[in-house]
Amino acid sequence: MNPAARRIGILAAALLMAAILQCVYADAVQVWGARPDLLTTTAIVGALFCNANGGAALGFFAGLLLGSLASPPHGGFGSLIVSRTLVGFGVGWLEERLFRDSARLAVSLVALGSLLADLLFFLFAPQPNILHWAGALLKTVLYNTFLALPLYLLLRRLLRHSQNVLRP
Repeated sequence: MNPAARRIGILAAALLMAAILQCVYADAVQVWGARPDLLTTTAIVGALFCNANGGAALGFFAGLLLGSLASPPHGGFGSLIVSRTLVGFGVGWLEERLFRDSARLAVSLVALGSLLADLLFFLFAPQPNILHWAGALLKTVLYNTFLALPLYLLLRRLLRHSQNVLRP
């Protein structure tokens, strides 16, 4: 299997695992009312290892899975998909412009990307109680930022290990 296909397989498996964990454990691991958004976090961290198109694909499938699991009130299914796709594209687009093999950068991009994805979602599908939504957003962004480093280190190790396996 070539390295690109292996990378796609690993990132797809990571996204699927994030969806399963989001569905099963997200409510159980709440901290002060904050729930993790594992799909968005995984898409952003995974996009660090892709180009713009790969990042957009990760964001698209993360939004699709999140919309399927969350079933947002008052619609917003398409808004979840579009917001995550745009953020994934943006992170993947940085491939040519920025050295991305940095844990600090991964944490920063997850914080900014999570915030931007939810702000875009709000722009596309405004929520009724803005103050409650903003408080939940900030808590979720902090939670995602906390999860970014271990997820980045895990994906980096898996992706580098897959490259080393293929070398003679």
